[in-house]
Amino acid sequence: MTTSRPAARARRAGKSSRRAAPKPVAAPPEALLGYRLWQVHYAWHRHVERHLGAIDLTHLQYVLLAATSHLLSDHQPPTQIRLAKFTRLEKMMVSKNLRALERQGLIARHPHPTNPRANEIGLTAKGWRVLERAFAAAIAAHASFFRPFGSDWRKFDAMLRILMPGDARDL
Repeated sequence: MTTSRPAARARRAGKSSRRAAPKPVAAPPEALLGYRLWQVHYAWHRHVERHLGAIDLTHLQYVLLAATSHLLSDHQPPTQIRLAKFTRLEKMMVSKNLRALERQGLIARHPHPTNPRANEIGLTAKGWRVLERAFAAAIAAHASFFRPFGSDWRKFDAMLRILMPGDARDL
């Protein structure tokens, strides 16, 4: 077995060739807040997925159905781009999930009246029925997940809104 020259020199000099373990970096709680937020986000996501599982929808698919419903009720016929901006999701993620929703018969696409490159997105009758069930499941998920806040959930909501860049309606 050969040893490297620096290691051999270090041993002769009475020094270990191994590096000392780095000291842990002490971080103030504020520096870890984003990590906790990330953990809570995924806990929330898994919680909602469990509630929507019986309806055979993912959380993201539910969000897209609910956003489509909202935009339609607000007289803003949704397109794929409009849904991506409104939900602040990546366009490709929206596209992939809209295709899945269309295969399930929950949405329909129709040519946009003024933009030949765009399609308007609408909910089918089946989509409205599934959304009604999914909305009830999401409300139950919300209530159980945020129950520990009690009536203080409004304070938490207000703090989150401070961090939200702009209003999705402005997009």
